[in-house]
Amino acid sequence: MRQLLTLCALNLWLTTLPASAIELNTLEWPPYTGAGRPGQGVNIELIRQALMSQGQPLKVNFMPWNRAIKSAQTLSAQTGYFPVYRSQGASCNYSESLGTSLLVMAQRQDSVLSWNSIDDLADYKIGVVSGYNNSPEFDQKVSEGKLQVEKAASDRLNLLKLLYRRIDFAVIDSEVMAYWLENDPELRQSPTALTYHPMPLAELTLHVCFVSGPEANHAREVLNRGLKTLQAHNPQSQTEDGSGSAGK
Repeated sequence: MRQLLTLCALNLWLTTLPASAIELNTLEWPPYTGAGRPGQGVNIELIRQALMSQGQPLKVNFMPWNRAIKSAQTLSAQTGYFPVYRSQGASCNYSESLGTSLLVMAQRQDSVLSWNSIDDLADYKIGVVSGYNNSPEFDQKVSEGKLQVEKAASDRLNLLKLLYRRIDFAVIDSEVMAYWLENDPELRQSPTALTYHPMPLAELTLHVCFVSGPEANHAREVLNRGLKTLQAHNPQSQTEDGSGSAGK
C-alpha cells in the first residue's frame, strides 16, 4: 500500500512539472521580431500564444541571422529558427504560416526607376542582406550572375546605402522598411527621401524552420497544433503546412 501511494505521489509530481520550453532562434527584424518590441514582435507573440494554447512555454534567442541558422543546426537544444520564406536551400521542416511578407524594391524618391520584370533590373546595383533568401526568381537570377547585388549586414544598412546613393534598389519587406523609416534617427531625418516601387517583388508566407531530429519534430507538431487552435478561433488567420528547404 505504501509503495502504491509513493508511485501515485511520484506520478502526480511528474504531471505537475512545467513543460520544458521550446527554444527557437531569431534576429532583430522589427516589427516581426525584436527584443524591445511589444511581445517581442508580432511573429514571436503569435508563436508564444500558439504554444501557450498547448501548455508549452517558448524561449527565444536573438542573434545575427547567419549565426541564428548555424546555431540551430548545431545545438540540440535549439529546435529551429524564424522567420523564413519557403525557398530552395538548407534542409528544413516548415511550420504552418505565421503570416505574409510583402517583398518590395526600395528606391529613392527623386530617382524613381522603371522595371516590369526581374530581367529589367540587370543594369542596377541592388542591395540585399547577407544570409537572406528573397523571391525564388530573384535568387535564381542572382545565382546565374544576371543581377548585380551588394550584400549588407541588415535592412537598416541597406536603406542608409540607398539614401546615400551607394545602391539603386534594396530588397526589403514593406513593413520592415516602414519601421526603420519611422524609428531610425538617421533615416527619420529624411522621411520622404525613400519609397518603394509599386510593383512588389513577391508576397511570401513566413514560417519557422525546424531542423531535423525528434525534439524538433515534436516542437513543430506542437506549434502547428497551436496555430490551428488559434486559427479555429480566428478563421481569417490563414495558415499552411509543409516541409522542404528554408531561407529568409
